[in-house]
Parts: sequence; C-alpha cells; structure tokens
Amino acid sequence: MAEGSAYWKRFWRQRINRRRLIQVSAIGGAGLAAAGVVGCSDDDESIGGGGETPLGTPKPGGTYRTPLVGLSTGNPPSLAANTELTFLAQIPAAYHYSRLLKFDPGRITQANGYDNIEIDFSNVVGDACEGPPEVVDEGVTLNFKLRDNLNFQDIEPVGPRPVTAEDVKVAIDRFASESPNRGNWLGAVAEVTVTGEKTFTITLHRPFAPALQVLFGNNDGGPWIIPTEVVDQDLLNTQPIGSGPWIFEEWEPDVVIRWRRNPDYYDAPKPYMDKIEALLISDPETILQNLKDGNLDASQWDGSFWNRAVDELPGATLQTGPEHVWGGAYFNFNEKPFNDVRVRQALSMSIDREGILAQFDEPGAAASLTHISMFDQFYMDPLNDPDFGENGKYYKRDIDEAKRLLSEAGYPNGVELAATTSSVYGPAYGNRMEAFGGSAADAGFRFNFDYAEYGGYISTTFFGEIGENELGIAPLQGSPMDPHNNFFTIFHPTSGRHNWGPRGNEGLPDNSPAGDQVLLDLWDAQAAELDFEKRVEIVRDIQRNMAESMYLIPWPGLSNVSIYLPHVKNVSHTTRGYGAGVETLADVWLDTA
Repeated sequence: MAEGSAYWKRFWRQRINRRRLIQVSAIGGAGLAAAGVVGCSDDDESIGGGGETPLGTPKPGGTYRTPLVGLSTGNPPSLAANTELTFLAQIPAAYHYSRLLKFDPGRITQANGYDNIEIDFSNVVGDACEGPPEVVDEGVTLNFKLRDNLNFQDIEPVGPRPVTAEDVKVAIDRFASESPNRGNWLGAVAEVTVTGEKTFTITLHRPFAPALQVLFGNNDGGPWIIPTEVVDQDLLNTQPIGSGPWIFEEWEPDVVIRWRRNPDYYDAPKPYMDKIEALLISDPETILQNLKDGNLDASQWDGSFWNRAVDELPGATLQTGPEHVWGGAYFNFNEKPFNDVRVRQALSMSIDREGILAQFDEPGAAASLTHISMFDQFYMDPLNDPDFGENGKYYKRDIDEAKRLLSEAGYPNGVELAATTSSVYGPAYGNRMEAFGGSAADAGFRFNFDYAEYGGYISTTFFGEIGENELGIAPLQGSPMDPHNNFFTIFHPTSGRHNWGPRGNEGLPDNSPAGDQVLLDLWDAQAAELDFEKRVEIVRDIQRNMAESMYLIPWPGLSNVSIYLPHVKNVSHTTRGYGAGVETLADVWLDTA
C-alpha cells in the first residue's frame, strides 16, 4: 500500500467495517424463498484443466443453482440478445443459443496455490460448426461447415428441425442490421454466402488477425444463431429457442431464470445436469450464507472478498485469474475539464492504484489495467514492467505532478465533479469506484457519485452523454475476446457504442481519438498483422501510446474469482467471458448421492 496517502488514512480513520464494505443490493427474503434459496445456518502452468475436480463417471441429474452473475447480478432489461447491449442479456443467451465457434481452456498458471485462469482465447473449437473454418485467399475467405447433428430444440413453433446454413445467414443478417454489438462485424465482414445446406462462406474486407475470437466465437454480443420464428413471433423474452445445451423454461423477474437439459444437444450425453436455476441475487452476504448452507452450488465471486470464501468454505474449489472486465473513467471531449489532456493525465496520476490493489485484490492475480484487459501475452503491467517505458509514469501516483498539471490547465484549486455510474455492478465494483474517486481527492479532484438507474445510465452516460464537470465511471466491457475488442468497441470513433462523448460518429472533435491519426493507424495495423509475435509488439506499442493521451483512464484490475462446492465435478472446462452456459456448465455434473 502506498505510504502517506491521505485517502487511505481517511479510509482507516472512518473504520469502515466489513458490513459497510459489503453493501446490501439483493432482493428481499420473499424473493429468495420463491427461488428456493433461504439461509438459516450460522455456519504449475498447463493448457486446460483449470480447477479440475475428479471426473470419475459423470452422474446425470440434479439441479445446479448459482447467481446469474455473482455480485453483479441484476434483472436483464430483456432477453433479446440480438438487440440488447448489456451483459445481463448476453450471459443468458449462451445457455440456449449457439455461436459458430466457442473456446476450450487456454493457459492456466498458479496464483498463491490456486488455479489462475489466464485471459487466453487462443484455443478455438467448434460450437454450431464442426470446427474452425478453412481459411484461404490469404485470410480473406473463410469456409464453414455446420455440425450434421445440430438441431433447434424441440419446442414449438421451431423444432425439432436441423439448423441450416440459411438459418445462420438470416441470423447473421439480422444481427448486422440491428445489434448494438455489430460494430466489429460491420467493419470486417463483406459478405455471407450460403454454399450448401450445411455450408457457408464468410468473406472479409481484408485479412483480420483476431477473426476467430472477435467475429465467430464472440460471446460478448453475438452473433447468436436465433431461428427466425422466435423473432417473427416475438418470443425472445418468453420462449427463446436455440440449439444450445439448455432449454429455456422461465424468467421470473427479481427471482430466477430457469433452464432444463436439452436431450437433443449435439454433444450428448452432455449436458449432464437436469436443470439450472440462475438466481437474481447479488448481495455477497446472502450468496456466501447460501453457499455455506448448500442452497447454492457455485457462484462468481470477487477478489475483495476472497479471504472470506477461503476461510468459510473449506473444501470448495476456488479459481482466480487476472481482470477481464475493462473499466475506468470516461469523458466528453467537447466538455471541460477533460477536453484538456493535462487534466486527464493529472487524474490518472492521482489514483492510488497500488493502494487499491493492496486493499481489495486479496488473491493477488490482478494488476493495474492499461487500455486493454489483462490478455495473456499482450498485456503490460505499467507499474512494474520496465519495458513499458517512460509513459508508465502516467499510471504511477505522483500527487505533486498531478497538482501541477491541474493548475497549469486552469484549476489551481481543484475541480468538483459529478461521477455517474450504476449500482447494478454490485458492491465490489462500487468499492473500487469510490476508492478511485477518493484517492483522487488528494490532488484536488472532488467526486460526487450518482448511482443512476441502470437503464437510464446505459442509454445516456454509457454512450458519452456527459456534460461539463462530469464523467462516467464503470465497467465498460465485460467479455472481450481479444485486445481488438477493447480498441474497436470502447475507443474507436467508428464504434456504434464508443464510451466517450460526444455521442455518435459524426462531427467528433480532433482532441478525441477521432483526431489521433497515429493511434488510428496503430489500431488498424494490429488488426491486419497475421504474425502473432509482431502483433503482440504493436499492441504493446498501443498501450504505451494511450498512456500519454489517457482518452479514458483505466482503474486497477481486481482478480476474477469463481467458487464451486465440493460436489460440483468436472469444472475443468472453465474459461473466461460470457460463455459459461456452454463452455463450463455443459461439462459439469453433481456428485450429490
């Protein structure tokens, strides 16, 4: 922890106890009872195999209960994954829909004796398709073949019937015309052509290095293979039907989303469990107590509450890993004070990143984010990696320099700021945001937090509708597959949802990323570079470059954490991102006999 930080002295003077850190954000007891979850008790590097529990012979049956997204669980605005931006709609989609490709586990290391699941999406395998495509014409033409036994679920008005290449094309065309997540697709894909009942070709505008991850395996927004009957008959919210491992049963708002096993899944006899209940609870005390009581089987967790899980859940399998979700502070470049790069640099240099990591990152698997998530091989630690170079100084706390920059920009007495976010992300993210703003006060940045209603926040601030003396601060991308996702979703001026203002793609100011031709060229260069090692170096140069401009200010990452009780078996296929419904839970079985 950084010595002499006035913020941390105030933190400890206030004697913030554990109960205050764990802010209640769950549904009430009646909702828990309705969902069947109540609590009354007191009580070396490898590829794949992360968190592996003994496999044995899979035992079919049982109901798996878990919060939908751990401490960040909330009600989806809808289940229409083809039109919704939010993670709360994309995560359920992976249970009942298929993607063209999916991911097997990548690189796994150790962090303080626990499996550390690196952010590695290099191990691409088939989902709806038999496998990765045949790549020809120097990477511009990709030929796909669907699985012969891929069928839509046996639910009226769709199934059972085979999934055809025409189904895929219709789903992709709809995604490309209406999804708020379509930006990368539109920038890369020239044409989709059906070549047979089960075959199709996707033609790119130009070679695209992360095509398998960003376009075809993407679980951060699609395209999902959604049958046209579901859309035409307005069933996206009431009966989404796909070809995934789980059949949607029910969404009871504020309580639970339920699925049952798809008996006609292409990878039978998987899935092994009969049912899944994703509880819409997020309070860590409620989650922990119900794990202890055995009313939940597993949960996503948070690095700031890691030690409690270790102490109170002996025998459970805990997995950790570096930060995947990208987040931080973002601005409108038409508005003061953040239209001035000196103010952005000053804010970054006022953040006590080392102190926040020491206080909240108990597993020790994370570090300070740059302008990408902590992707294996691409990411550079700006605080500790000497190869980061001179621009690493913009991540290191220097209150005197931050005050000098702020004064030089015309704010000798500091600045009062309205910081807009949402409470839906949960108490752990809330603590990180408040520590971010609180430590910046030492340099003169005075944050006043506004925890807005999620729908209102997503439709305004998230898209850059930010006024003078205002900023947004929040997680901005939950499941990027590759650094390109970060660059071309959050930052690039052509993105339909770039997280900075002014909103939209027209008339963007030169002091924004739209006017930074060097950076725009670097972004294009990393996308086109097919030599992996050369591409890694370009991405590292981008991190160094963006440290100085600080168009958005990354916060310190915190370790990802997942908890599985001892009876949850074969969690070896744990990967990162929003694809748990197929990439983890289709393989899991419950040893409850």
